[in-house]
Amino acid sequence: MQKLFLDTRELDSSCRSSYGLTEEIMMENAAQALEEQVRSFGKIGQKVIILCGGGNNGADGYALSRRLKHDFQVNVFACMEPKSSECIIQKDRAEKCGVQVNGIDSIMVSEIHSASIIVDCIFGSGFKGEFSGEKVELIASVINDVNSLSGIRIACDIPSGIRQDGTVCRTAVFCADVTVCMGALKSALFSDEAKDFVGKVVLGNLGVSRSLYENSNFKNLEIGFLLEESDMELPFRRKNFVNKGSFGTAYIASGEKIGAGCIAARACLKFGAGLVTLIRPDLSFSKADLVDLTVEILTAYEFGEKVDALAVGMGLGHNEAAIKYYYDFLKSHKNVKAVLDADVCYSSQTKKLLEERGKGCVLTPHPKEFSALLKVCGLGEYSVEECVEFRSVLMEKFCRAFPETVLLVKGSNPMIGIYREREGYKMYINPLGRPSLAKAGSGDVLSGMICALMAQGYDALESCISGSLAHALASHSFKNDYALTPTGLIEAVANL
Repeated sequence: MQKLFLDTRELDSSCRSSYGLTEEIMMENAAQALEEQVRSFGKIGQKVIILCGGGNNGADGYALSRRLKHDFQVNVFACMEPKSSECIIQKDRAEKCGVQVNGIDSIMVSEIHSASIIVDCIFGSGFKGEFSGEKVELIASVINDVNSLSGIRIACDIPSGIRQDGTVCRTAVFCADVTVCMGALKSALFSDEAKDFVGKVVLGNLGVSRSLYENSNFKNLEIGFLLEESDMELPFRRKNFVNKGSFGTAYIASGEKIGAGCIAARACLKFGAGLVTLIRPDLSFSKADLVDLTVEILTAYEFGEKVDALAVGMGLGHNEAAIKYYYDFLKSHKNVKAVLDADVCYSSQTKKLLEERGKGCVLTPHPKEFSALLKVCGLGEYSVEECVEFRSVLMEKFCRAFPETVLLVKGSNPMIGIYREREGYKMYINPLGRPSLAKAGSGDVLSGMICALMAQGYDALESCISGSLAHALASHSFKNDYALTPTGLIEAVANL
């Protein structure tokens, strides 16, 4: 996994003081990182347009133009007048090398569309508000024109229009094919809203190795971690003297919409649980229900002697009596791990359960369910839109309220959070999901997979991380992203 930072300006400063670097050296390295991307996509003689702001992001653009001059047809457009000292210096150097700098008001749509590559150096990682200034409408118009370009779009550090917290401007957002993130990864690049705009994220070296850069400050400045495929621990069976009980007994609560429970149960069995049972205490299973089941899944109306993990909520319905039955069981069997999903997010009983035994519990809401969960847990009323836009902040608020509980909020980039007293709050982002997962039943598969890992002895956080990664990577096996079904997703798990 890789460290994520909200803002790296303090790391820039500590690098200069710790390693004797200067701002100029670091800027030259930033320009080199951009140059490498331009040269990897472009051919000598092609037209490159660079859009420069007035701060140090703009300075990177001016330094880049100087490095590309004569090998490419370089056109620089100043979206605002240079303000930082480095931007003023770099613009002067570029002009002395023969780079022509024009005002943004002189750019023509035809000129944009004749470029092979456009580089965005307007705003940097510290951008927080909205586009402002006299030329705001013109800058927004240019960005929107650039986004229709058939050529390559490269962003410096963070695409203009994405704020430091990962939210995006409604006016305009630069849509990059490649984002060259300087020094260390910024969390803003991995928000749900940013996913459509960042393209491939490449890390740019600023004059020291990434490890030196990230550890130049004695403070722990990282705010989270970006998960990678290598962080996934699949439940391979490494011993031979075993039986089904060696791999755990999982129960899946069934309710109003039995299909959801069936999907979760199939996923749980496929992902390694030794024994999987659908449980329905209020009503026995009918022949009609059994049509949706495979012969591999057991059914029961009460718990057996051995239960390692329970998943409850998928298709359960707003049945408070059923929720009480499962929660009473969990309160009296604190060694049983639990996945709490979907309909239980609307129950006020969930707060009491988490207060009594949050450890060993995983919650997996989508944004609408997260909105309801925050409300029933007494943490405030937030719209679904707010739960998407401010997901990281609200997740930390929830996790601090319920220590040891693991929260996975679904989205384009699912986020996992946990608060432990000794370690503080930890956040993990899974960037590997695909839009093919946006289909009914995908979340039920995830709940079943996490439950399977819990049954096999993984702790709650490990189950979330590996289950989420496996869920995302399984979706990659489908050539056509519209064709993924829950059943197909479950089958794809076998080929990870």
